[in-house]
Formats: sequence, C-alpha cells, structure tokens
Amino acid sequence: MAPGLEALYKAYRQHVAFFLVYVREAHPVREGTESDGSPRSPREIAQPKTFPERAQAAVDCLRGLNLSLPVLVDRMDDAVRKAYGGWPAGTAVVDTDGKIRFHSRGPQGAKPEEARKALDTILGELKAAGRLPAPETDGEVPGEGGGAAGDGTPSTPGP
Repeated sequence: MAPGLEALYKAYRQHVAFFLVYVREAHPVREGTESDGSPRSPREIAQPKTFPERAQAAVDCLRGLNLSLPVLVDRMDDAVRKAYGGWPAGTAVVDTDGKIRFHSRGPQGAKPEEARKALDTILGELKAAGRLPAPETDGEVPGEGGGAAGDGTPSTPGP
C-alpha cells in the first residue's frame, strides 16, 4: 500500500489536494505484555485517548510507512471516519464538486492504480472544461514527480 500511495502522491500533488487522513486505530493493541511476558512490539499502537496522542500516532504512521504526503487527523468524535466510512488503507477520490468519484475500503483496499484512473478522469474532465488549475509549484504534470513534500505535521480536517 505505502509505496503505491507515495507514488500516487508524487505524481499528482501538483494538481490535486492530496492527504492521508488518519482515523482511529482499527486494531489497537491491548495494554501490557504478550501472553509469554514479553513486551508488545513498538510498532503496535494503542487507541489514542486524546487528540495529541492521535496526532502523534499519525506522525508515527507516516514515518513507519515512509510516506511524505501531508496528513490530516480526524477529530476524537471520528467525524471524518463516520462520513467517509474510513477504514485502514482506504482511499477516496473526491472531485472539485465534493462528489466521491472513487472509494475503496481497507485494509488491503488502497488500490492506487484504480485511484489513479479516477484522478486521470477528473483531470481530463477539468482540462476539457478549461477548469484545470495551473500547477502550484514547478509546472510538472502528473507522473513526472517533483515539488515539495508534506512536512508530516498533522492537522485536523474541517467540520
């Protein structure tokens, strides 16, 4: 999932707003140790109880998956997860009118190639209608890379 998602981000970041939206942990670890007394793996994440804990988990997720895309962190009331049916590794492509044009559900559901097709369709429609905005940084087109990466600083999606 992660390499395909990172490649998609790098290919399209000049033309689309692209974010990883971090939602609640689907399979949080239990507190304590394994049944044999050994400590739990540091890669396992407990369910965050506060927004700062969730934001830190989001940063840890980006680092652990070696992703550079910007991250938004769902509020503690899980508004985004509830609105989009968020599952781990799910992908949503939302067009400029707010319509969901592609949606996959995880955990094996990122489907970056299918998301790429949806993005190409939307960009083609915008170009045909004369509504394709100019690239935000260096003028590159999808698939050619370049531009600035996300800084890994989490923020909260709007209401």
